[in-house]
Amino acid sequence: MSDIRLAWRNIWRNKRRTLLTAASIFLAIFLALIVRSIQIGWFDNLTEIVVQSYTGHIQIHKKGYWDDRDINNSMVFNDSVLAVVRSVPNVDKTVPRLEYFALSSYGKQTKGVMLAGTDPAREDALTRLSAKVVKGHYLQGTGNGILVSQGLASFLGLTAGDTLVLLGQGYHGISAAGKYPVCGIVHFPSPVLDNQMVYMNLATAQDFFSADNRVTSLSLTIKNPDEINTTQAALQQKVDGGRFEVMSWDEMMVEITQQLKVKTAGGKIIIAILYMIVGFGVFGTVIMMTNERSREFGVIVSVGMQKSKLAMILVLEMILIGLTGLVSGVAAAMPIMLYFKINPIHLWGSMAQAFISYGIQPLMPLALKPGFIISNMVTVLIIVSVTCIYPVRRILKLKVVDALHK
Repeated sequence: MSDIRLAWRNIWRNKRRTLLTAASIFLAIFLALIVRSIQIGWFDNLTEIVVQSYTGHIQIHKKGYWDDRDINNSMVFNDSVLAVVRSVPNVDKTVPRLEYFALSSYGKQTKGVMLAGTDPAREDALTRLSAKVVKGHYLQGTGNGILVSQGLASFLGLTAGDTLVLLGQGYHGISAAGKYPVCGIVHFPSPVLDNQMVYMNLATAQDFFSADNRVTSLSLTIKNPDEINTTQAALQQKVDGGRFEVMSWDEMMVEITQQLKVKTAGGKIIIAILYMIVGFGVFGTVIMMTNERSREFGVIVSVGMQKSKLAMILVLEMILIGLTGLVSGVAAAMPIMLYFKINPIHLWGSMAQAFISYGIQPLMPLALKPGFIISNMVTVLIIVSVTCIYPVRRILKLKVVDALHK
């Protein structure tokens, strides 16, 4: 403790130098935490939107379905399959779907659509589909009513209460045809979804496609998203790997994942440059401090202090300066991250429109997780520790006579 007290008194002998060094470390950790908080918050928010909009965290398909999304690549779904999936501890919600293309017709208008047969209650628990209904009502547990996306309804010229004709090809090439009452109109922010989606009960879709007890996918949400890889591996072991494929959302949404990786890499490069600048700044301060105090070091060693003891005190001085900047930077960044985590930044202009076009709310929440805070703090401490190598070597090689004549 006496060495720490001595080091603490020493660093305040030159307040200006100490404050400048601590300020550079403060600025580095402050900006690094804010940048990483924005990146991770954006990633988590996008993940949640993708998961809740349709895919879930994980999907199970018949082997090869994702590469060839044909109804003939559907799989049998029953209670035994569901029991196996739910036996994995981290699995939360499950949504079976039967999806395939069909031709819709109303009056003189026709258009290709994506037909999704699903369990209404489970679908709503995952994607909150009922909240997107703008006319009519949500799917009932039974019956052959359907939901039509608003853009598609506008193109066909129909509304809730009208009847839509659907034509297509069912399982193993069987003709599929039927007339279905439109119970509701749903709106999606994404134009791609809004212009082509039709929802119906799973049993109705199975009857339409002549695919009894079959689904094309089983979408899952998990309780702890940070354990998605572990859960995926556990599911792969539970189901027959030769018959089924277990895919995480980022494997299915490759384009989004690649964009995220590019943005994350760019942010990491900025932080690396920031730390490099700070590292050189701290190193310059250390060189200046060491040269200015050469005579002082010579005097201290000449009166009997061991060089190793002096080097240790100098290292303590640098660590204390680093901790001063580090703690103050974290303390300044934490309230900002917490505030914008609770109150996300609302985007505007062209950026907001770009978000909306992908079906994403134009919000930028910040993340507040111990992991990236600790990792950045450790990085700064490593930088400070590395800069200590120079003064320690100077002291250990110190020639007292030469130092006293400076």
